[in-house]
Amino acid sequence: MNMRKSALAVVTALIAGAPLLQAGAASPPQVNYRVISRQVSLDISTDGSYTRTVSSVVQPMTLSGVEQVAQAQISYPANFATIKILEAYTETAAHKRINVAPSAIFTQSTASALQAPFLSKGTIKNLIFPAVTPGSTVHLKYVEHFDKAYLPGIYTASVTLAPYVPARSVTISVTAPKSMPLHFHARGPWVEHRRAGDGTETLSATSHWSRVDFPPPNTAAVTQYAPMAVIGTAADWKTVAHAYDELASASIQPTPAIDKAAARAAGGAHGRVAVARIYRWIQQHIQVVTVDYREAGYRPPTAASTLARGIGDSNASVALLCSMLHAEGIEAVPALISTSSRYVPYPGADPFAFEHVLAYVPAYHLYLDTGQRYAGINALPLMDAGKPVLITGHASALVRTPAPERNRVQYRDVQSMTLDPDGIIDGASQITASGWRAIGVREFVLGDRSGERLWRLLQNDYYRGGQTGSMRVIGISRRDDLGRSVSMKLQWRDSDAFVPGPRVALVLPTPGEISGALAGFLSQAKNRYPSVLAPETIDEVVHLRLPSGLTPAYLPRNQHLETPFGRYEVSYHYANGRLDEERRLQLTRFVVEPQQYPDLHRLAMMAVGIAREGLLLQRG
Repeated sequence: MNMRKSALAVVTALIAGAPLLQAGAASPPQVNYRVISRQVSLDISTDGSYTRTVSSVVQPMTLSGVEQVAQAQISYPANFATIKILEAYTETAAHKRINVAPSAIFTQSTASALQAPFLSKGTIKNLIFPAVTPGSTVHLKYVEHFDKAYLPGIYTASVTLAPYVPARSVTISVTAPKSMPLHFHARGPWVEHRRAGDGTETLSATSHWSRVDFPPPNTAAVTQYAPMAVIGTAADWKTVAHAYDELASASIQPTPAIDKAAARAAGGAHGRVAVARIYRWIQQHIQVVTVDYREAGYRPPTAASTLARGIGDSNASVALLCSMLHAEGIEAVPALISTSSRYVPYPGADPFAFEHVLAYVPAYHLYLDTGQRYAGINALPLMDAGKPVLITGHASALVRTPAPERNRVQYRDVQSMTLDPDGIIDGASQITASGWRAIGVREFVLGDRSGERLWRLLQNDYYRGGQTGSMRVIGISRRDDLGRSVSMKLQWRDSDAFVPGPRVALVLPTPGEISGALAGFLSQAKNRYPSVLAPETIDEVVHLRLPSGLTPAYLPRNQHLETPFGRYEVSYHYANGRLDEERRLQLTRFVVEPQQYPDLHRLAMMAVGIAREGLLLQRG
């Protein structure tokens, strides 16, 4: 599910998002735009309605910055919110004010509202600013009125300062009746202010950001590490969970139709087997669509209506899954999660920390993602693993989803090859994937039942590596058994491995999963930001049978590198005409902090360098 589209590009940058520009190590940062001021304020009424006022002044510095800030999109749930533009104009570099023309302000439905209008009434207010050039300023002020809170009694304002957007002044504030205590939580340099009014209290926070930097690829989400402030009425995460329960519990109640569907899906099974069968039934019969909660709200449709329609977002499909499990006497509750690369909670309790819903089955400690058609109950998709998750229900708690099992090999590729005297290699590969890797293989490689996608991927990988010859798939095992590993057998021929001679340099067509897992950490030796890994164990094994009279001139040395977040090792052995090479990469953490990054770079340099080494053979 996607976060809300911004009112200006700066809103995206301040809340969350990808860097606008990746800067090389030797190049100064290129600032495309900067925030002169941004203010976000919530004013809560005693009847439960509230207004959200946003005011921003943004200055583009480059033509790219002009493209990013010259249009604004403000999305909101039209079924319980309205919006009014108070100011919208461009101030030129010569200080001339040019208002946005009425014809340049228009509304449209969001993609989710068009795709699933019964789930979302999301609407976008679009603005196109005139005469925007580098050095001018774009001014926008608008107010949104909400008839109710997204979750009962929960009102929150939060801001994150992205390191790639300089911000001169950022302020957030919440004004509430004194009967609603306000709570402030922050990470980084924020200044808190409290002010009492006539029966109200205002809590605000201010900050700024002047040091511009561009995190490299494979950096954690900005909400993992950047300065962030949260002001709201929720004292803790349990308060948020209970508010969600109040809103959603009625939608989960079983009906006779759900009882019947659950019994049919379970097929007479009980316990964990029944969970697996009902989960699989949901995956096969309910189409899951993407809905933004900021545009749709958090109340799921009733489980009965989702069953009848056969379509819903994760909120709706999880409500149906929980309802069907309840019908079979199995407790299950929704659990709120974020699929972004963030592995720490927000500093304070904010419902918009989450944009996805899982089902949690406490009896078996299972988290089930209804949006993942190829996931079994034994492993989580990588995007759900190791994340803060808010379990709702009577035993509500903010916990962490399980990480991949450390003692399980997620990916193993064994290649057995025979080299003939003419430089032709005949080979066979056995690829086995388990855990989250198996989910990915089933979805992205084997999801096309015709086999065309698999064939295309294998051919591209084979020939891109410089090989000539042929390749074919000779077997796929356990494609549809989601509770077990999936396996593929390949057969191939490299018809131009080397030119025969007294000494031969041979580069083997070795597996490349280890190199692929670490390639993103080669370009720089240091990093100021936390890097993200995929915890897993990858085995790559090569058996090469050499022709009579041809032996290795020498064996590369065995190598081993141990780090706090994982290890890499490679070993070589030659006997009786067969060369064996075994590599293992084991990564045990999601996040590598900046002080540990040099070890990650060293690990990547070693593993990728070894994968590119040639083998020198000699006759006699």
